[in-house]
Amino acid sequence: MDMTDIRELVVTADRELFTEHDVTTLDRNFSPDYVEHSPLVANGLQGLRDLVAGAPNMRHDVARVLVDEANGLVAFHGSYPGLDPDELYVGFDIYRVADGKIIEHWDGLVTETPPNESGHTQLDGPTEVDRSVDTETNRALVKEVWDTFLHSQDYQSMTNFARPDGTFTQHSGDIADGVTNMIEFLEKLKQDDGALTYDTLHRTVADGNFVLTHSEGSIGGERHSFCELWRIEEGHVVELWDAIAPILPDDELAHRHGAFTSTEL
Repeated sequence: MDMTDIRELVVTADRELFTEHDVTTLDRNFSPDYVEHSPLVANGLQGLRDLVAGAPNMRHDVARVLVDEANGLVAFHGSYPGLDPDELYVGFDIYRVADGKIIEHWDGLVTETPPNESGHTQLDGPTEVDRSVDTETNRALVKEVWDTFLHSQDYQSMTNFARPDGTFTQHSGDIADGVTNMIEFLEKLKQDDGALTYDTLHRTVADGNFVLTHSEGSIGGERHSFCELWRIEEGHVVELWDAIAPILPDDELAHRHGAFTSTEL
């Protein structure tokens, strides 16, 4: 399948299942051996049927779609009104496609927060993918950012990855725009023994000027899932959306597949 086919398959299946509540899409578009990694859903197609049946007012409002043809991955960035009667969940879904079917799914969802000090929400900002730029060059850049800035906690290194003037658009609810604000926030967490510790980069979803990283780590010793969506412009990272949430140990999830690993391994 090419990029257009993969996108159409997953966008259609997602809309039919989560917004139209048409569970027959599971028979048409999902593999019988579908593997679920979400901590919110039991494994397999029955887990999805149960999720839809238990949330009759749910829909999926998608802001961004990334298609990583090289890896057969499609990522959504959006929100789920009605998934929970009391909270709005916002974040990322990652689907793997093989042999014309959706075979695997991971997610990173958090509850909605107010706009940050700069007025940005968890979902606003540019949505259009620019495929005139080199996807693999941008993937390599973001992997370097992940390894140096996040994994190695060399926060000052962001001055080398961002624009020279230090401008940076931030969608985290706790941080205002600008490279300096981001560095100061992370340095303070580190000083207070609350550093964001990134252990493993499990996958990237890269499409033109956007790259999503899906990582495992901890905050203050508590296991966390990290999803970060980076926008790249002229060789610099210029914008960031994230969804960072605590996650149970794999042996306490509602399925046996773990929250991060892939059946490809």
